[in-house]
Parts: sequence; C-alpha cells; structure tokens
Amino acid sequence: MQTRGSRFIYNLKGIMRMMILRIITQKQLEVKIQKLLQTYDKELEVISNRINYYNKLDKPFCIPSTQDKLAQVQPLQIALPPYPSRLSSLQQLVPNIDILKNNTYKAGSVYFYDSYEWTRYFKDDLRWAYMFYDVCDLLSFPAICKSRPIISCNNNSVLLQLEKYRHFHFIHDPIRFEDKKDILLFRGAVYQDHRIRFFEKHFTNPNCDIGHVGRLDSNPQWIKNKLSIQEHLPYKFLLSLEGYDVASNLKWVLSSNSLCIMPEPEMETWFMEQRLEKGVHFAAINRDYSDLDSVLEYYKTHTNEAKEIIQNAHAFCMKFYDKRLEGLLNLLVLRKYFYLSGQIDISPLEQTLFKLD
Repeated sequence: MQTRGSRFIYNLKGIMRMMILRIITQKQLEVKIQKLLQTYDKELEVISNRINYYNKLDKPFCIPSTQDKLAQVQPLQIALPPYPSRLSSLQQLVPNIDILKNNTYKAGSVYFYDSYEWTRYFKDDLRWAYMFYDVCDLLSFPAICKSRPIISCNNNSVLLQLEKYRHFHFIHDPIRFEDKKDILLFRGAVYQDHRIRFFEKHFTNPNCDIGHVGRLDSNPQWIKNKLSIQEHLPYKFLLSLEGYDVASNLKWVLSSNSLCIMPEPEMETWFMEQRLEKGVHFAAINRDYSDLDSVLEYYKTHTNEAKEIIQNAHAFCMKFYDKRLEGLLNLLVLRKYFYLSGQIDISPLEQTLFKLD
C-alpha cells in the first residue's frame, strides 16, 4: 500500500535523484525496462491496457522547437454537455515546449520531482510538450499532463503520475462501516462553482457535517475546523467533490471503510477515474445534488450493498499499490510518446504493447 509519509522524506528523495548524473540513469533505461517486463510477463495485457489508456496517441507527430510554432487554437467543434456539467465550458490550452534537460526545479517542486523521477532516464535533448498544474481543459497538441477532462476527444492529454504526494495516499481504516456514524462528512477548500453550489444546498442539512477550511476571507459563513484523515473515519459517508481538477481526497476515501459519495467524475488522472463505476465503486449523486438525502437514506438501510461497494473500491485502489509496476508504466507512457514523436526507437515487444503494429 502506498502511504504518504512525510513531506521531508518526499523532498529528500527528489533531491537525491537530482544528485545522480543523468547519463547514468539514461544508460540504465533499456535494461531496466527489459527486466521489469520480464518480471511482469504474466501481466502484459494489463500493462498494455493501462499504457494506452494514459497515452491514447496512435499516429506519429512532430514537436516544433518552440511553443509559438504550434498551430493557433481553434474553437472546439464538438457538442459539450449542458451546465451544471463542468465540461460545459471546455476550452483548448496550448502546452509548453522544451527539451528534457530544461525540466528543472523552476517548474515547481512537486511537478519537477514527479516528472524528473522518470524523465531522467531519457536523453537530455529529447523534446516534449507538457502542461503542469491542474489541467481542466483540452490540449491543442499532444502533451504530458497530470489531469484531463473525461470526454472522447482528450487524446492530446497524455497522463503521467504527477503530484503523487498530495493525491496518491491510501490508508488502512480499522473501523467497520456498521460501527460508523450516519452522517456525511466533508472538509475542503470551497472556491469552485460546483463546490459552492453543494454548500449552498446542503450546509444546513442535518444529514451533513460539511465545512470550508480554506482562506478565511472566502465564504466565511461556511468555515469549520479542519479535521485529520483519522478524524474522518468514524463517519459512514465521506463526500468527494472535484476541486480544480480531480478530488484530492478520492484515493484515501476509496481505501477507507466509509462509503464514497460523489457525482460521476468529469476529470481524471493516473488513477483512471473514468473507470470508477457508480453503484460499484462509489455511491453516485446527481450533478445538481438534488438526490443526496435519498442516496444517504438508501445506504443507511442497505448496509450490505454499501459494504460491497466499499470492497470493490478497495480492489480498485489495489491496482496502484505496486510501486515497481507504476514506475514501469510511467516509463512506457513516455517511451510511447517519444517514439511517436520520432525521437527514439522501441523494441518489438513495446510495439505490441503500444498496439502500433
């Protein structure tokens, strides 16, 4: 199981990786991938499936030398879902372009540390397009990013496992579901329209204990005390609302023995949120939050169904616990990207895994 550990240890590992000469890790890449593929030779279909989920590209492309040489952004020619869907106002963003040698601390410590963990295995002069931070829109050109909208035309957004410290935190919950309180709990920063709408509708709901724990000058009427993860666990129902991109509490909520309550996700990351099924991995509520009370009442009286959903959520989380496998997948996502951009050669096995033959 991947637990968070301390920020100090996370930063220390990032600094230690920086101290190793890139030429050393670059020479290790081919052998490293070969050995890992041998280790996981019984899971090649799963590996292929996940690579091509994160990196949907299937045709060659050429990365220009600078961002200003990219084509101008055109209006989207697709039908978008209506409000209150977050996708109703989708736009296109133009990614940054650079060579890997220039992937440095200036990009921000979290994104640099998490991307550098894998880019250091590739030659310094390889060119990539990337968009760090929370990406809630479509990209105009194939680029590496942390998050993307869940919509059919998101192929340009190539997912890498970024911002791991904040998002990839799984827990052990010692409290049984039936021993928890019949209350929906949430603590989070309430800035986005979709979170504000939930608070407007349900802040005074007796079935809920929800609170804003962000800036004091923002929505002061909803401010409540912060709660640790451990202080969330005595509650049967935990709310997971997307923030600027995905919900940062989603992984630990799904690994708890509480029932995850949320609308169907509209953004996704390395966690493959699109593959979470309502009624299977979480209890779904409408996007306008109108059915919250009826959903809570249902699972208060259908304990076995709630516990089955919780067990399914645990099984979904387990896919991400093997750190060596996750490392292999990150490397192969990048290998496919650099191959299709005409910058590296790959093995016949990789050609098959990438479904390019």
